[in-house]
Amino acid sequence: MNPMLSNPRSELHALQPFGEGTGEVESLLSYFCRLAVSHSVSTLALSRSIAQRFEHKVTPNFDWHQRQFAGIRESAITWSAALSALTAVQGLDRLTFLPWQDVISQNGLSIVTRGQFCPACLADDLAQGREPYFRLAWESAEVRVCARHGSSLTTQCSHCGKDNIRHAAAYVVPGWCSHCGEFLGKTSSAAGMTDPASRWVARQIGELVAVQQVLETTPTRNKLINAITHLITELDHGQSAAFARRIGVAKSTVHHWLKGEGTPTLEASLKIAAQCGASLMQLLTGNLSDWERPQADQQLVLSLPQPTPRARAAQRELDWGDLERKLQEFLLLPTPISVLEAGRRLNVEARQLYLRANMTTRQLGERWKAYLRRRQVEHVVNAWPYLEQACIDIWAEGKAVTRREVAARVPAPILAPLTNLLLILKDVQSHLMKPDSEPGGEK
Repeated sequence: MNPMLSNPRSELHALQPFGEGTGEVESLLSYFCRLAVSHSVSTLALSRSIAQRFEHKVTPNFDWHQRQFAGIRESAITWSAALSALTAVQGLDRLTFLPWQDVISQNGLSIVTRGQFCPACLADDLAQGREPYFRLAWESAEVRVCARHGSSLTTQCSHCGKDNIRHAAAYVVPGWCSHCGEFLGKTSSAAGMTDPASRWVARQIGELVAVQQVLETTPTRNKLINAITHLITELDHGQSAAFARRIGVAKSTVHHWLKGEGTPTLEASLKIAAQCGASLMQLLTGNLSDWERPQADQQLVLSLPQPTPRARAAQRELDWGDLERKLQEFLLLPTPISVLEAGRRLNVEARQLYLRANMTTRQLGERWKAYLRRRQVEHVVNAWPYLEQACIDIWAEGKAVTRREVAARVPAPILAPLTNLLLILKDVQSHLMKPDSEPGGEK
């Protein structure tokens, strides 16, 4: 088998996410915690290792659980792509809300800061022989109850009473308290049933999470705005101010959606769905073909001319079959290229390549790294005679071998390509100090 075309081994365990294709799919944060447990390392150590592996700047007070792994911001795509690259598991962005990033404003989806969970769900996991895990739906601050059990989500351990014990620790095993170690599936007698509105919200977001696993195309802002415009026309005769009053927002907010570049928050989209008799999924996907008006309206509607909307650039549809073929062609280039260069040539983010064409992208990466290693060996071989002579001359002058002394004696084009120059100089000096070695490397 051609090693270039083989599937490179993953650097981290290729764990499969739980609950795929359902409204109870695992969150990326839970997946990350299970990955740390699988490697018997702390979540902090794993997060720092991944950040350094992908050359992200890590501050001294870096705290992994403050990253919004499951949201729609830059952090979510960065960490989902990094984990896909290291585990060889494709599509880990489906463990986040990223599929909806074009139809929910960037600051419009709040992720809980104090990890919440449903004890009954964790108890079911254990009873059915599954490994307990945290659901993606629990990451949304809009969800306060369990859609399946109807009980309130909690952030407290029923055994020790500590709050925020789901993931705020260095070592986290999903399903067990990070403070006292007790199982979090022990339900509290105080847990009661919740109001219908909260359960409706939980069901809507659960449906959204389930649908995003099988989306054929990414939801677009244009379809969302067209759906909102249709609702305004059907329910409020095209009057955006009346529609704003209907859903309880300022009329300037609705105007910003329709005439500007604004996008509704998740909370606003839930209000629209609730007041207009549509589901959240229908609204965000822009598919109102099955929608019916919640009540008949006999008022006559005048056909008034509508202002021509400002043209917006059409969203680019990516043909991943064609992109896969082009990536395969890159594998056959005489001179390897990096994943970043491949993304530049295809006008696609490298992170998306890891998420949608995982194996071929990692083959490109391995080929590039092997090429860099070969080049470095060539540079060292080329520089070795110069470094040997420089060391001999420096010793003859009674000086210590330092980077500055070597740079004064070796041409800059010879030194520039070398990485880890000090380690190479140690090897050169060790070779020269062998009793049976001569300056030319001959015995």
